[in-house]
Amino acid sequence: MPTKNPEPKLLQGLPERSYRPELHGVRGLAILGVVLFHLFGQGRVSGGIDIFLTISGFLFTAMLLREAAELGGKIRLGHYFARLSRRILPPAALVVAVTAVAGYFILPSTQHHQLFREARASLLYFENIELINSQLSYDAAGPDSSPFQHFWSLSVQGQFYLIWPVVAVLAVLLARGLQRSATNTMTMLVCLVFAASFTYALIMGTVNQDEAYLMTRTRLWELAFGGLLALAGARLTLPKPLRLPAGWAGFTLIVLCGFFLDGAQLFPGPWALWPLAGLALVLASTRPGDTDADTSFSAVRILSARPFAWLGGIAYGLYLWHWPVLIFWLQLRETDHVGPFSGAAVLLISLTLAWVSLSFVEKPFARPRRRRARVQVSLAAGVLIIGGAGASAAVTHTAVTTPTGYAMSEVDHQIYPGAAVTGVGANEAPADVDFIPTPEELAIQAPLTAEWGCVQTGQQVAGAHEVLVCEDPERPEDPAATIVLSGGSHSVHWHAAFTVLAEANNWELLVISKNGCRFGVHTANEQCASWQDEFMDVLAERAPDVVVTTGTVSFGSDSEEHIHRGAPERWAEITDTGAELLLLRGIVRPDQNVADCLALHGASPECGAHFGSYAETNPLLETDLPQSAYVLDLTPHICPDQSCPPVVGNVAVYRDESHFSNHYMETLVPFIDEQLREEMPHLYEQ
Repeated sequence: MPTKNPEPKLLQGLPERSYRPELHGVRGLAILGVVLFHLFGQGRVSGGIDIFLTISGFLFTAMLLREAAELGGKIRLGHYFARLSRRILPPAALVVAVTAVAGYFILPSTQHHQLFREARASLLYFENIELINSQLSYDAAGPDSSPFQHFWSLSVQGQFYLIWPVVAVLAVLLARGLQRSATNTMTMLVCLVFAASFTYALIMGTVNQDEAYLMTRTRLWELAFGGLLALAGARLTLPKPLRLPAGWAGFTLIVLCGFFLDGAQLFPGPWALWPLAGLALVLASTRPGDTDADTSFSAVRILSARPFAWLGGIAYGLYLWHWPVLIFWLQLRETDHVGPFSGAAVLLISLTLAWVSLSFVEKPFARPRRRRARVQVSLAAGVLIIGGAGASAAVTHTAVTTPTGYAMSEVDHQIYPGAAVTGVGANEAPADVDFIPTPEELAIQAPLTAEWGCVQTGQQVAGAHEVLVCEDPERPEDPAATIVLSGGSHSVHWHAAFTVLAEANNWELLVISKNGCRFGVHTANEQCASWQDEFMDVLAERAPDVVVTTGTVSFGSDSEEHIHRGAPERWAEITDTGAELLLLRGIVRPDQNVADCLALHGASPECGAHFGSYAETNPLLETDLPQSAYVLDLTPHICPDQSCPPVVGNVAVYRDESHFSNHYMETLVPFIDEQLREEMPHLYEQ
């Protein structure tokens, strides 16, 4: 209830209480755009999420400031959180629970651990943080694989709901002390939030766009933008002659945004103002509460009509359901996209679930209850605690421990010979034996250097051009030779084998690598070029005996093996420093994540790579190489009999869609050693 004698000046210009049906319609239009672009947009972003966030800022700024001002600087937090929990928690908790259970049965076991991590993060509103921490690394499957990915924006909203009451109360307290209106003071504070967040978004967009897209700090300006629209109130309304064109201009901006802008690469930077300007123009094209006064041809009247009102009503549920439905559909159909008919089916299923959710979950729970606010908040807290604890238990249960030391050190090599079966006259591996490692262990496997923090990231972030050196933790006191393993991750995945060789031959093994940065020309990655320039300086300083790197590349069944453009020139720069160069023939990449495929189908040939992508003749043998360059080709031991199975000698060959498993790499050591002794016998004589 309002205080009996609120200061008149404090209440001046407060946002009015008025229902704006056009805003409801914009919400429906925005979420429909999100869904359609997810289905048919080939990875493009519509701008609907940005509008969704801005609308939240619009509504909550007005509501919280009114209450704080009328209560003299207080907010009834019990009622506030009770209302929030009634409106947003039940459908979200339902979708989290259903998605987690469905994912357990539909997704491969290799994804279960991450599934439950993200279920917990989504329920507790920190999914955006979880995605940044676990899904944006170079070796991660990527957020697109997660049926909870879309909860990142709801997490941003949830965090905003905790922050904004503090801003509203602070504004009122400052206004009372300064004897100013709460609206003006709140406007000042929101402008500060807008400026700080917008500036941070600009900076992060150049440092790390993937993180910038998901961060709350970079998104707050969009919510603040909505707050400023709410604080402007009726002053936002344009003169009558301008309203009709402004409304349709705003409608057009909202609809066309995703067709002209790639929001995944541009938002939440300045280009996000495109869809937000569309929302602002729609709001400015009518007076609050005066929709009926607009012409029947206005965008506001169209957005207030029944179809858009219906979409606005199911918007929350549609957003919650559509993404897991899409992910599970793709998984069950074993495809990476939907066509017109399957996309329409996913849309229909999502609309149906959204309507059911609205009718039987959202509306019943949203109605005011006779229970006291404290009881409602306690019930919501109970759901969060029990759900979070349950998800945490599932996370613990599905966790896989990464073994330390050599992967094959305690393995019976008679049962698990790996590449040994590809040797001349070798015996076949025993049949009816489960391969190693398990798909779950394979999915989390990475070179040892991944935990050392010394392999440069492949992301275009600040400082990613700097050359980092992974020192040899087992460096001999007087090494017979110093070997540098370098290039991208396709060079580093040989680390397990060269570690064994280095130990056996008293070599020092250094790793100097940048993910995704093979030697050659990278026109779209300036940091890669800078890293390669600096790498040559480091080579000259460290003076290693040999630099080992991958010489050829192939990107799957649709790509033919080749030498990366500009690589020979870079190789010449390496040998000019005085080091010898050992070029390893690259591998053909499988078309899918091998660990996931093995979990679903066992050691099926379809989980392997396509041998036909190899060139008939090793391209390295047909290239003019520097005089001190040597070539190793392990293809017969990776793809025996001109096939590239996922499992050879009861050992998994690949750990994902691109890299070797540590286990198989160790079984290749005898063949690497044999070829190396033939090519570079002097390396063993030092």
